[in-house]
Amino acid sequence: MAGTPISFDTWPWLYWGEVKPQHTALFLEGEAISWQRLVSDISNIPILPKPKSRYVAILSQNDYQTLLVILAAWQQGLKTLLINPAFSPALQKEVLEKAGIEMVIDPRVVFPSSEWPQSNVMPFDTQDILTLVLTSGSTGTPKAVTHNANAHLASASGLFSLLPFSESDCWLLSLPLFHVSGLAIIWRWLQRGAALKIADTKGDALRSALEGVTHASLVPMQLQRLLQGERPASLTSVLLGGAVIPQALVDEAEAKGIGCWCGYGMTEMASTITAKRADGCFSVGRPLPHRELMFSSLGEIMVKGDTLSSGYLIGGMLEPLSDGWFATKDKGEWVEGELRILGRLDNMFICGGENVQPESIERVLSGFEGIEQLFILPVADDKWGQVPVALVMGNVNQGNFLAYAKSLLPPHQVPKAAYSIPKHLLDGGIKISRRALADWLANEKLAQR
Repeated sequence: MAGTPISFDTWPWLYWGEVKPQHTALFLEGEAISWQRLVSDISNIPILPKPKSRYVAILSQNDYQTLLVILAAWQQGLKTLLINPAFSPALQKEVLEKAGIEMVIDPRVVFPSSEWPQSNVMPFDTQDILTLVLTSGSTGTPKAVTHNANAHLASASGLFSLLPFSESDCWLLSLPLFHVSGLAIIWRWLQRGAALKIADTKGDALRSALEGVTHASLVPMQLQRLLQGERPASLTSVLLGGAVIPQALVDEAEAKGIGCWCGYGMTEMASTITAKRADGCFSVGRPLPHRELMFSSLGEIMVKGDTLSSGYLIGGMLEPLSDGWFATKDKGEWVEGELRILGRLDNMFICGGENVQPESIERVLSGFEGIEQLFILPVADDKWGQVPVALVMGNVNQGNFLAYAKSLLPPHQVPKAAYSIPKHLLDGGIKISRRALADWLANEKLAQR
């Protein structure tokens, strides 16, 4: 059965190294790495510093050296928090102090050598905390979310029940390892024993990175730019996330032989919770195996299952998420048996006494010609309290866009202005931060006074 995980009795890379040692585990630019070679390279990572708590932070790049250090750390019994190397020293210090982690490992200064004494391989305990991933930090300092190996393997196998991924396939490491979506790619690779490709995926390099790849996790902006040229011949499946997905984009991709899937996920649930084949409906599918979903009396999405985090690491201590169902702070509803996300409860604002959910406006207006990404944010207004404005990425005539919005929406939902998203806000990761957009918009409004 495609959705049933293998019951590993040892670390997955050691398992595959025994089962198929000469098969390709990774593709680097111009080089294929076998499972046997991978196991050897991991074993050549020297004994890493081991604090009493066993929690360490690793500065995370999407390269082979970082992957080796992460896998070696797990094999040596360490629990790893992957850190965005772009964090300022002040933010890095704040994050680590909040989690209670004192030790940071920089993979660039860890030198593999077959002459180092080899560390003991710790038993593979699927129930023991293994990874920590930071929440997006939309409010306050990001929290360190813990998961065990079982949660990651359950997340991967549940997705395979919908999106086929075989041992002969190859998934591109297209998202940062310090984000739960990037870490999920690693566990899909390990669970299936397929191939992983590590390559430069920034900007125009993405097209060449996709050569020989069958599967990729992309945001709509990346897919849009990819489709502007010749389709990579090997690419068959794309898992989309991070924004509203225009149907015209899906249609174009499918016409070129690229199957598109969309879904709903979060850090606390080890990535994807629900998923479906993208079909233009503003819904994100049904819960995958090993996950459960329900709504509170207020319509808040509640989740639980094998993929749910063990808790947050705060001050070196585990703080459980919940005693059962986890409240996501997302509002949703069922539409013909599929989940529709109405938006974040904390994104809603009031305009002239009417509740405004930004995401519902974004869904309606995302079909306007030229739009690649769209965000609706509130700004203060003397008459209405708050009014919506649009922040747009793409080749869009703003006057025509506002007229289009007026023809489709009730007055309290119509954006009162449209702004182009500044380029520097597009370079912060796989998702654009609403908080960063709001800060920029506030400064822009002040400058106009």
